[in-house]
Amino acid sequence: MIAGSTPPHITVDDRVVVAALPEEIDLANARGITAMISAAVPNDAVGVVLDLSGTTYLDSSGVHLVFDLADRLQARQQALVLAVPEVSNVRRVLELVDVSVVAPMETDLPAAKERARA
Repeated sequence: MIAGSTPPHITVDDRVVVAALPEEIDLANARGITAMISAAVPNDAVGVVLDLSGTTYLDSSGVHLVFDLADRLQARQQALVLAVPEVSNVRRVLELVDVSVVAPMETDLPAAKERARA
Protein backbone atom coordinates (compact mmCIF):
# COMPACT_ATOMS: atom_id res chain seq x y z
CA MET A 1 0.00 0.00 0.00
CA ILE A 2 1.20 3.49 -0.78
CA ALA A 3 1.13 5.68 2.32
CA GLY A 4 -1.37 8.53 2.09
CA SER A 5 -2.45 7.69 -1.42
CA THR A 6 -4.85 5.56 -3.38
CA PRO A 7 -2.93 2.67 -4.94
CA PRO A 8 -3.40 1.82 -8.60
CA HIS A 9 -6.14 -0.69 -9.38
CA ILE A 10 -4.38 -3.47 -11.30
CA THR A 11 -6.13 -6.17 -13.33
CA VAL A 12 -5.13 -8.57 -16.11
CA ASP A 13 -7.26 -8.82 -19.24
CA ASP A 14 -6.20 -11.41 -21.83
CA ARG A 15 -2.44 -11.07 -21.10
CA VAL A 16 -2.62 -7.26 -20.83
CA VAL A 17 -2.01 -5.76 -17.41
CA VAL A 18 -4.25 -2.73 -16.85
CA ALA A 19 -3.26 -0.29 -14.13
CA ALA A 20 -5.88 2.36 -13.37
CA LEU A 21 -3.82 5.11 -11.81
CA PRO A 22 -4.93 7.37 -8.94
CA GLU A 23 -6.20 10.93 -9.28
CA GLU A 24 -2.83 12.45 -8.38
CA ILE A 25 0.64 11.17 -9.17
CA ASP A 26 3.49 13.06 -7.57
CA LEU A 27 6.71 12.63 -5.60
CA ALA A 28 4.82 11.11 -2.67
CA ASN A 29 3.43 8.13 -4.58
CA ALA A 30 5.18 7.72 -7.96
CA ARG A 31 7.91 5.35 -6.77
CA GLY A 32 5.40 3.11 -4.97
CA ILE A 33 3.11 3.01 -7.99
CA THR A 34 6.01 2.02 -10.25
CA ALA A 35 6.98 -0.78 -7.87
CA MET A 36 3.41 -2.10 -7.61
CA ILE A 37 2.91 -2.16 -11.38
CA SER A 38 6.31 -3.73 -12.03
CA ALA A 39 5.61 -6.48 -9.49
CA ALA A 40 2.19 -7.18 -11.05
CA VAL A 41 3.43 -7.82 -14.60
CA PRO A 42 3.88 -11.54 -15.29
CA ASN A 43 6.47 -12.73 -17.79
CA ASP A 44 3.77 -13.89 -20.21
CA ALA A 45 2.01 -10.51 -20.37
CA VAL A 46 2.08 -8.93 -23.82
CA GLY A 47 1.96 -5.44 -22.37
CA VAL A 48 0.77 -2.91 -19.85
CA VAL A 49 -1.86 -0.22 -20.18
CA LEU A 50 -1.68 2.75 -17.85
CA ASP A 51 -5.23 4.03 -17.52
CA LEU A 52 -4.90 7.74 -16.77
CA SER A 53 -8.57 8.53 -17.37
CA GLY A 54 -9.08 9.31 -13.68
CA THR A 55 -5.78 11.10 -13.20
CA THR A 56 -6.02 14.88 -12.93
CA TYR A 57 -2.52 15.77 -11.67
CA LEU A 58 0.82 14.48 -12.89
CA ASP A 59 4.09 16.12 -11.87
CA SER A 60 7.62 15.35 -13.04
CA SER A 61 7.73 12.26 -10.80
CA GLY A 62 4.69 10.94 -12.65
CA VAL A 63 6.33 11.62 -15.99
CA HIS A 64 9.43 9.78 -14.76
CA LEU A 65 7.17 6.85 -13.76
CA VAL A 66 6.00 6.50 -17.38
CA PHE A 67 9.51 6.65 -18.86
CA ASP A 68 10.94 4.29 -16.21
CA LEU A 69 8.17 1.76 -16.72
CA ALA A 70 8.61 1.96 -20.49
CA ASP A 71 12.32 1.15 -20.11
CA ARG A 72 11.61 -1.81 -17.82
CA LEU A 73 8.98 -3.23 -20.14
CA GLN A 74 11.04 -2.70 -23.28
CA ALA A 75 13.82 -4.78 -21.74
CA ARG A 76 11.24 -7.59 -21.36
CA GLN A 77 9.84 -7.05 -24.88
CA GLN A 78 6.47 -5.94 -23.47
CA ALA A 79 4.47 -2.98 -24.73
CA LEU A 80 3.40 0.07 -22.76
CA VAL A 81 0.33 1.97 -23.91
CA LEU A 82 -1.34 4.92 -22.20
CA ALA A 83 -5.09 5.53 -22.06
CA VAL A 84 -5.51 9.30 -21.69
CA PRO A 85 -8.69 11.20 -22.60
CA GLU A 86 -8.33 13.75 -25.38
CA VAL A 87 -9.44 16.62 -23.13
CA SER A 88 -7.10 16.07 -20.21
CA ASN A 89 -4.44 18.25 -18.60
CA VAL A 90 -2.44 15.08 -18.08
CA ARG A 91 -2.46 14.43 -21.84
CA ARG A 92 -1.09 17.92 -22.45
CA VAL A 93 1.77 17.30 -20.01
CA LEU A 94 2.59 13.98 -21.68
CA GLU A 95 2.51 15.59 -25.13
CA LEU A 96 4.90 18.33 -23.95
CA VAL A 97 7.47 15.75 -22.82
CA ASP A 98 6.96 13.77 -26.06
CA VAL A 99 5.96 10.57 -24.26
CA SER A 100 5.01 9.02 -27.61
CA VAL A 101 8.71 8.26 -28.11
CA VAL A 102 8.38 5.49 -25.49
CA ALA A 103 4.63 4.81 -25.27
CA PRO A 104 1.73 5.51 -27.61
CA MET A 105 -1.36 7.25 -26.26
CA GLU A 106 -4.94 6.24 -27.00
CA THR A 107 -8.00 8.22 -25.97
CA ASP A 108 -9.79 5.35 -24.22
CA LEU A 109 -9.14 2.07 -22.45
CA PRO A 110 -10.52 -0.37 -25.08
CA ALA A 111 -8.32 1.18 -27.80
CA ALA A 112 -5.29 1.11 -25.49
CA LYS A 113 -5.80 -2.57 -24.65
CA GLU A 114 -6.17 -3.44 -28.33
CA ARG A 115 -2.97 -1.56 -29.16
CA ALA A 116 -1.08 -3.35 -26.39
CA ARG A 117 -2.15 -6.69 -27.88
CA ALA A 118 -1.10 -5.72 -31.42
